[in-house]
Amino acid sequence: MALPSFEHARARLAGPDLARALAIVFVLISHDGGIVCQWWGTVQPPGLAALGFWGVMLFFVLSGFLIGTLILDLLRHDGAPRDWPPLWGSFLLRRWLRTLPAYYVFFLLAAVPLELLGPFGVPRAEAARVWPYYATLTQNLFWPPVSGWFGVSWSLCIEEWFYLAFPLCLVLARLAGLTRGRAFALTLALFFVVPVLCRLSLPPDVNWDEATSKIVPCRLDSLAWGVAAAWLQRDSARFRRAWRPLLAVGLGILGITWALGASGVALGSVRFQKMALFDIAGCGYALCVPAMMRLRRLPPLPGAVVRNLSTYSYGLYLSHLSIMLLAGDLHTRYGLGRPATLAFAAATTIAWPVLSWRLVERPCLRARPSQYVPAYAARAAAGAS
Repeated sequence: MALPSFEHARARLAGPDLARALAIVFVLISHDGGIVCQWWGTVQPPGLAALGFWGVMLFFVLSGFLIGTLILDLLRHDGAPRDWPPLWGSFLLRRWLRTLPAYYVFFLLAAVPLELLGPFGVPRAEAARVWPYYATLTQNLFWPPVSGWFGVSWSLCIEEWFYLAFPLCLVLARLAGLTRGRAFALTLALFFVVPVLCRLSLPPDVNWDEATSKIVPCRLDSLAWGVAAAWLQRDSARFRRAWRPLLAVGLGILGITWALGASGVALGSVRFQKMALFDIAGCGYALCVPAMMRLRRLPPLPGAVVRNLSTYSYGLYLSHLSIMLLAGDLHTRYGLGRPATLAFAAATTIAWPVLSWRLVERPCLRARPSQYVPAYAARAAAGAS
């Protein structure tokens, strides 16, 4: 099924909005909650601290599902090779206009001054060294990462490289003579196998969070789970009908894995965790997709809350950590009281995403060109309607 474009908020399905809202809430509980606990001299419970991983993982699977749905739509109408550059070029342009403007605006207007002036700042020489990588989203393309500067951008890099690499592999497979279905299956298989091989290739004593978790080639399978769910959701009636047992199994996988981690129970060896945890979580979330897609509407009040959280989630994700670190600087360096610090952090955390959406994200969404479709496909669609 075709999904409503993101700028049409009231036309969007409640299921993906709810998933996106839960993901950003998990991230905020983990990141902002941990910083607030530091202000009050307490330690965040491990189960809450771990929600950051689960929130980002949910973002990845949801992004993979939504982008996989679009890719499957386009693949059915890819036409002749001469149609592929405008087809996939307009796809990438539309994606980049959704994600990159807000990233660059925050990077230039907020992240750079904060990094230079705040407690987590870097010398100008070091900033000059790392800025080109952040400008080209290559800061964590390979191991080791360039810097921990503007750290939350690591997940955006993974998504952007996935958006580029998956269609490129599809086109290469089609140029090799594969049918649409075989090209898609081969590409999807590569995006499951290659990240595991990349994780296996890293030294056994490597830092789990900085290497296996945040390096682009090591995490592409996290989005591939969403693409696989999109494929099954589109082509398998059995997958769609089995939404209740799949939801139960998916939530069971997620809940048990989270609970074991929160209680300190090791999920096998550390190396096993490095290899498998992403795919365990990805599989659990993917199994919840049929239930997510059945949720069309929510009651008015919770529906409005979920829709707004979903709408502002990208701006929230980009800005929340820098805002909290700035607030912490006001508290520790300049003596701002804890209640006032918390109020400043809350107000700024709310204000920036709203401004980002209204002044940057929504105008860029509305300015996006239409998705190119070969003429024969457009005529066929018009005839079917």
